[in-house]
Amino acid sequence: MKKLIKNIAFIATLTITALRADPSPSLARFGTPKYGADFKAFSYVNPDAPKGGKLKMGAMGTFDSLNQYIAKGIPPVVISMQSNSLTVDPLMTRAVDEPFTLYGLIAEKADLAPDYSTITFYINPNARFHDGTPITAEDVKFSYEMLKEQGLPRYRQYYGKIEKIEILDPRVIKLTFQKNEGKYDPEIPLITAMLHVFSKAQYEGKDFRETGMTPLLGSGPYRISDVEPGRFVKYERVKDYWAADLPVNRGRYNFDIIQIDYYKNAEAQFQAFKAGEFDVFFEVNTQQWRDGYNIPAVNSGKIKKVGMKHKRPVTVRTSIFNMRRPLFKDIRVREAIGKAFDWETTNKILCNGDYERVTSLFSNTPLAHKGPAEGLELKLLEPYRDTLPAEVIKTGFVPPMTKGDGDARANLEVADKLLNEAGWIIVVQKDPITKQETIRRVNKDTNEPLTFEYMYKDPRLEKFLNGFRQNLQRLGITMKLRFVDAVQYEARVMNSDFDMISHLWSNSLSPGNEQVYYFSQKTADVKGSSNYIGMKDPIIEALAQKVAGARTKEELTAAVHALDRVVMCSHYFVPKYYDNTIYWAYWADRVEYPTFDPMVGTNVLEWWWSKHPTSDTSSQAENTEKPSTFSRFTSWLKNLVG
Repeated sequence: MKKLIKNIAFIATLTITALRADPSPSLARFGTPKYGADFKAFSYVNPDAPKGGKLKMGAMGTFDSLNQYIAKGIPPVVISMQSNSLTVDPLMTRAVDEPFTLYGLIAEKADLAPDYSTITFYINPNARFHDGTPITAEDVKFSYEMLKEQGLPRYRQYYGKIEKIEILDPRVIKLTFQKNEGKYDPEIPLITAMLHVFSKAQYEGKDFRETGMTPLLGSGPYRISDVEPGRFVKYERVKDYWAADLPVNRGRYNFDIIQIDYYKNAEAQFQAFKAGEFDVFFEVNTQQWRDGYNIPAVNSGKIKKVGMKHKRPVTVRTSIFNMRRPLFKDIRVREAIGKAFDWETTNKILCNGDYERVTSLFSNTPLAHKGPAEGLELKLLEPYRDTLPAEVIKTGFVPPMTKGDGDARANLEVADKLLNEAGWIIVVQKDPITKQETIRRVNKDTNEPLTFEYMYKDPRLEKFLNGFRQNLQRLGITMKLRFVDAVQYEARVMNSDFDMISHLWSNSLSPGNEQVYYFSQKTADVKGSSNYIGMKDPIIEALAQKVAGARTKEELTAAVHALDRVVMCSHYFVPKYYDNTIYWAYWADRVEYPTFDPMVGTNVLEWWWSKHPTSDTSSQAENTEKPSTFSRFTSWLKNLVG
């Protein structure tokens, strides 16, 4: 009995100690949070934005699942428009103007140990799921365990670093982390703080991977009210959303209804916007931006065009090799193929010189490497000096360049030399009928031709690929272009069934463990992982781990620079271009947005608001049918002729 009483007293002491800790409403990996405990709203939103009205957006592609947390299926593209889910809240949320800081949401406060060994979350007593049930520590513990077992591969990597989960109180939960090489990972506590929380009562004993088109029970500002696979998904603002008045949400999530309509291709999407079928269109084709908007709706001001330079991380466009294919194992082959891409001519002729050449995965930010490696960055690379290409340390990545006149002979000569060194030689063949000679690049040992396929789903890409293909033909290389629809494309990419594809990299200003996930040898063959290339490079993985384990901002910057220069110089992809201007057009009488800040960009779903917030949206909500082809044509014709 005495032992039992002693144990009970010990447990009570632990609980009281946890509850008497000095938790904070924010967590900062480096420095001090920008927003104090009494802040009213984030600086980049309009805290007085009216609530109400309806937003309609268009997207290209399809979807067949409403669950973004699993590898099975394709979720709605709305997930890629912003970092958070519209329907499921996280424990803590990030401010866009602070890459290394989180603020309380479901967890109103957190207590992080100085050595990053533990973190304790204190759940807001008002936090509720959409069915009205309170969010408890049991739900948080269940969510970690469920996502680790059934969620996307990255959850296993992240949450697998949790050594122990303790429920100290119905609203207090403590995580203890594993050590790695004698140290605790400084980023993992922040990653676990971004957990999206699910109801244990709703999902315990069920296969989370089989939710399919059933909307998830969430706790966020919106719930899915209507959906038709591949056609549209409609979100309805939760009127009694428990966190609506929290500072982190003030001025956000302003529309009563958000509807995303899907279109089969980019042209159909653009024509639908001009016909007034949805409200905002983000343009990625600068030629179309110049030439495609000469219609009365634009000239009269009904549609407004906005182009804004920004200082945010950019979407980096590349063509990636599938390293699971033996053809691409030799770095000389990959580098030679890359030298056939004449970016300067492509940019001049097809893009009017609008875009910038990619020289870093972190282009347009201070995290992009430049010039020779030095200081702490050089120290990180020294152990690998004898293994790495010489340019990694001496110059960093320098892309092959031309004068933009279509003459790529100098680069092709270097490519020819690389291919010969790699055992791929030129053979000349004469057509027996026409007597014309053609060249082919074949393996000198097997006589296998150097041939591969470039798969794409956007027909606009073809004009960018034709010049690339012609230069490869001059080297005797055959690149077959394969256009497939969005459904087939996503399925083949998910199963790593491709030779070469276009790939977009979107890095943040706070890189960390996701870099390990991108480049881990363990994830190379895991279905649904973000290691699309199938990269198995121990040096790159080791440097990615240095990024994840950085303890100061200086260490992080040096590690990112080192990682970036090794990845770029390893030629696992052909760098293409980026654009640091955001182009959008919108129907001016429908929506409004906060003053544009080049450091944060814009976010239509979260920050914009309706110009008609008091309009009755119930009738709009009921009308989810897309207009007929005839009505779409007549609407377009009306805007065309005024």
